[in-house]
Amino acid sequence: MKSDKHLPPEAPAYGFPSAPSEAPQDCQPPGYSQHEYHRYDYSQATQNVFPQQTQPQQVYTQHPYPPPGYAPPLQSFGSLPQHNYGLPEPPQPPPQSIVQVRPSGCFNRDKTNRPQMNVLRAATLIFISGGMNIAWSIGFRRTVYSYLTTHLRIAWFIGAIIGAAISGFLPKVVPKRAITLFCSMLVLISGILNASTHQNMDALTAALYLNGIANGLALAPTLALAGELAVFYMRGKICAATEQLSFNLGIFLQILISTTLSTSYYSDGSNPERINGILAAVFGFLGLCFATLLFIESPVDLLASGQDLEATDALRRLQRPYVVNSEVYAQLAEHKLYVAENKELPPEQSFVQATPAFTKLCILRALNAISISSFMFYAVLVSASTSHNYWETRWSYIPFGVCRLLGSIIACFWMDSIGRKKSTLLGLVACGGLAFGIASQFHHPLYNGVTIMLDIFQLFAGVAFAASSAYLAEAYPLIVKQHFISVTFIVELLVLIIISTCDITNDFFYVIGGIYPAVFILAMWCLPETQRTTLRESQKKFRGCF
Repeated sequence: MKSDKHLPPEAPAYGFPSAPSEAPQDCQPPGYSQHEYHRYDYSQATQNVFPQQTQPQQVYTQHPYPPPGYAPPLQSFGSLPQHNYGLPEPPQPPPQSIVQVRPSGCFNRDKTNRPQMNVLRAATLIFISGGMNIAWSIGFRRTVYSYLTTHLRIAWFIGAIIGAAISGFLPKVVPKRAITLFCSMLVLISGILNASTHQNMDALTAALYLNGIANGLALAPTLALAGELAVFYMRGKICAATEQLSFNLGIFLQILISTTLSTSYYSDGSNPERINGILAAVFGFLGLCFATLLFIESPVDLLASGQDLEATDALRRLQRPYVVNSEVYAQLAEHKLYVAENKELPPEQSFVQATPAFTKLCILRALNAISISSFMFYAVLVSASTSHNYWETRWSYIPFGVCRLLGSIIACFWMDSIGRKKSTLLGLVACGGLAFGIASQFHHPLYNGVTIMLDIFQLFAGVAFAASSAYLAEAYPLIVKQHFISVTFIVELLVLIIISTCDITNDFFYVIGGIYPAVFILAMWCLPETQRTTLRESQKKFRGCF
């Protein structure tokens, strides 16, 4: 038997070894007697606080055997083992939503977000000049140009197709500022050609091609930029005012010029084509100034290229006052989520997700082209020919352009309040009913009500298709957005070319009278409502067919 001196030393006791088993008399709680102190067993509580255990005891817990097929998860160095034993994973908390505040009052919203419209001023002027050439191509021109070759009548549309096809290959190669500057320069050159010549068909053809290329090249980058820099509660208004309202304003200006300045058959000094060229040159020069001084690159593109600081500065300059506040951080976080989700989509999956939206928007834009085609000019001409007075016939064109412009203005103002889908459905059903009314009375040219119905038709057409600009800006995935916007615009231009080369038929309004109600019924189930939604939410709503 070994002696005690060979035993290991005893481990020291935990806590205070001199802690008393009972509290001294002078440490009693105030207001308590000795009896009450022992009644509440404070001495036992003190012993629990200061245990007299001399050796810590280790407790071993026996775990149940894991189920068959269990494989322990891979662990990184320094991490604790995570044993789940086949049990379901606990539910993950939902991602926190990013809150962006919508200012109260239309005036406050416009004042705060005015820099977003200033960025798009140059593109707006380009599209106004394009609208003037659209009106000229469908027939609103001098009588001396009544019998033109088919090539000259569709020259602007061909140029726009060329520009749109080139634009589809430039989403990441050329900055949007450079594209806008180049397009403004083309508009300036086309205006100088038109203003410096008189009835020169070669110069006129070149001017139409240059202006068409400028508009086709600028449309896809501009709509993509408008959707990415606009706040969620004003995206519809900004997109519609930039594209549809600008084109319709150009159509109205050309109708006004061709009506008021054609004083004679061979007008020399103040012919409409020369005024058209002067205005186009002015628009191109102002576009160069605006693009140089006011243009801001898309914060989404900056984030996609890894330039976070530049994106934050761009968002700061897109609102008033020009400070980095909570609104800027909220938009930055939302754009980061938008870029991150789209980067996870491969090009093939982006193409598949964009196909339903492409089908819907091609139908809408084709109907938009039908509503302002050469058949419409022919209908206005026939309905206004009840009077043998030349001036009375031409002055009836002005209400046509006024109603088209007024419809776009109305839709721009209420698009972010009542929604895009409601305005589109209202315009479609009204246009369908009016088309049947026009068709039923079109064979009676002495009936003056056809002219009024044509003007009201243009009013509701402006209402119906204003929302298509916003849809184009928010429907397609980021990787293929600019490509699909360009192809959608090409489809619209092809419809205009086909109608311009077809023979005039009196059954035209019966055909569109059946198409518009059919599209209205389909749009009730297929067209989503993207009012006051972020780009991420809008893109998700367009993924399905219904």
